[in-house]
Amino acid sequence: MSSDIPSDIPESIALSVGLKPLQVPFFFSRAGKAARKARALRIGNKQAPTSQEQQEKNPKSKTVRVRLGRLADLMDMPMDIFLEIIVHLQPLDLLHLARASKHFRAMLMTSRSRYLWVAAFQNVAPGLPPCPPYISEPRYAAALFDQYCFACGVERSTNTEYSTTLRLCAPCHKTNFKCGEHLDISSKKLSPQFIETTLPTLLVSAVRYVDMENYQDEFNAKSNWMCSIFYVPEVEAVLALCESKQTTEQRMAFIRERHEYVTKMQSHGLAVLRWLSKEYRSKRDSQKSAREERKATILRKLEALGYNHTDYPDNDAWNKIMNQPRELTDRIWKVSRPKLEALIKQKREDDRRAEFEARLRERYAEFRPIYEEFIHVALPDHVRDFAPNWADACRLPCIVELASSDGAFPRINGARVATITTRLTAEVHEAVCQIKRDLVEMLHREYHQTHRDVLPPPPLEMAQVDAELAKATSLFLCHRCPLQTAVSASQICLHWRTEHPELKWNDAWPIDEMFDRRRKRSEWPKLLPWVCAMPGGPSCAKHALVALGIPDDTPYIALDDVVQQGRLVCLCGSPELPAPSESGWGALIKHVADEQAWHHRMQLFSKDITLWPSIKLIDNHPLSGPAPCLKLLTEGERAEVPDYSIPADAASLVTARLEHEQRQPVCSSCHFMLKDGSKRTRDIHLPRDITQIAHHMRTRHDETLSNDCILFVYA
Repeated sequence: MSSDIPSDIPESIALSVGLKPLQVPFFFSRAGKAARKARALRIGNKQAPTSQEQQEKNPKSKTVRVRLGRLADLMDMPMDIFLEIIVHLQPLDLLHLARASKHFRAMLMTSRSRYLWVAAFQNVAPGLPPCPPYISEPRYAAALFDQYCFACGVERSTNTEYSTTLRLCAPCHKTNFKCGEHLDISSKKLSPQFIETTLPTLLVSAVRYVDMENYQDEFNAKSNWMCSIFYVPEVEAVLALCESKQTTEQRMAFIRERHEYVTKMQSHGLAVLRWLSKEYRSKRDSQKSAREERKATILRKLEALGYNHTDYPDNDAWNKIMNQPRELTDRIWKVSRPKLEALIKQKREDDRRAEFEARLRERYAEFRPIYEEFIHVALPDHVRDFAPNWADACRLPCIVELASSDGAFPRINGARVATITTRLTAEVHEAVCQIKRDLVEMLHREYHQTHRDVLPPPPLEMAQVDAELAKATSLFLCHRCPLQTAVSASQICLHWRTEHPELKWNDAWPIDEMFDRRRKRSEWPKLLPWVCAMPGGPSCAKHALVALGIPDDTPYIALDDVVQQGRLVCLCGSPELPAPSESGWGALIKHVADEQAWHHRMQLFSKDITLWPSIKLIDNHPLSGPAPCLKLLTEGERAEVPDYSIPADAASLVTARLEHEQRQPVCSSCHFMLKDGSKRTRDIHLPRDITQIAHHMRTRHDETLSNDCILFVYA
């Protein structure tokens, strides 16, 4: 249609019809975003040759022959035949044809060709509301069926306002349609009450799907209010035209015309939404029935081939073929049948495999008590402690072969296992050797954790491996369970075999590559092994041995006995330490390492405490200097521990506060020392035990327990 506004349209309506939407600045538009992305790709792809380089490389390029367009024959077609073809097209087809060439545009975008557009709209599904009298058919077709933005022209525009017949992309829609409360509307000639109550009724509001059920027949203009969504250019135009009306009669006539126009456009937008919703439901229902019919037809054909419901899988590939909303033709069945039969064959194989694995699990369960007896009877003591657990024993080649023989139907008993005892013993010895080498590699990684390029450990004989694991510096932890103490190599293997019999030995071990813990955590291996060397344990144990004057090659078990005899103690006198008979060398080193790590974190995240001489932070677990925290006592000697006696009045006050408060207590001195906004609040939490609180105040801050030594803060 012609872009000129007909002269018979009232001025109050012509101002809305002739408005152009606001265009977003290029930088914020989708076109600008695409241009920046393309530019970044060109900059990043430095090896891409330029057009000049391509021309220098191929100086004699082939001459490009211009082909005639596919629609060129339509231009020479007789007009009556051409029009007979046109009347059968859809509105979107007419839009595409009008954009094909200037010839078709001059033919289709005139008022004389309006009947062609009317005929095209009759080819659409029934029930579509007719084009509004003030809107041209091409614009109506573009708003309904096209994808181009009316403001910036970008091809991806999914926001359509049918009451104003505008299709916009997301950035342009955000600029052109805003809530009335968010608009800066002010006028010197119009009263605030008029702007608040009357002006919204003069503007076409955006119709939303949520409003479809609230209005039976029409979307009346008087239902608009300042919280409605309005077209920004129309707000400015209506406000300016309303201010130009000098007399009351002119203003009232303008208001009546606008009310009629707004009601008509909003009702039309509501009708279009209802038609779209009806078409969507109709399409959805037809697709659903087509899927069901297709599925039933396929199942009938498969049953005729001898298959039944137990053969049909339930996966994406199967559902993709079964649930298509298209009729099953002979050609489609010819293509789909081999795919379906392949999926059925795979389903049968998977079922057979699942049944076999279920029987295999039963055979492994029968082997479990036999393996426990085998460990205690057939293995010597130095091998038994490092023996693999039940889960790893089930993966030994001889056990896999025994359990899976004859389809895993024969049961496993002692007589069958007795036939492979020699082979089982040899494979268990091989597994023990591999476990020991894994432990040595863990220690090697822990020793060199601060080095970026670390070579694997040198090849060692088994005697050297055993000697390395027997040292007092070989400490290990289990991350799979709350094992709070470090233990020796034999103890960690015994713990793994007895406490985690159903887990594979370190699924993530060995780690694919040596890693540096100084790197950011996202670069660490995604899965660390359950069993690993104690972080910082070898270094801490080595410093402890130097402080005690004990050789580095002292066996772990020897120091374990000394600790349990009460001759090797920590001079901090912490009430948290277990009794000597329940402790060990690993527990003692873990205690010292944790206390040193706590002191290091407090120094790292605390303020400059030199500005407050009254506050002290004491390192009560040094392993060097004149007074190390560990001491090897002679016969009859007693350790001198700090005196953290508790005054009676302070004990009663602190106990009352602990009973009254449910929050975790924190040390007031540590809380004052932490930097503002520090996340290390868990380091200053205190146990709800008055003895441990008094020990912390004496050994860490050289203070006596008082009512002011604890605080209760939110974490």
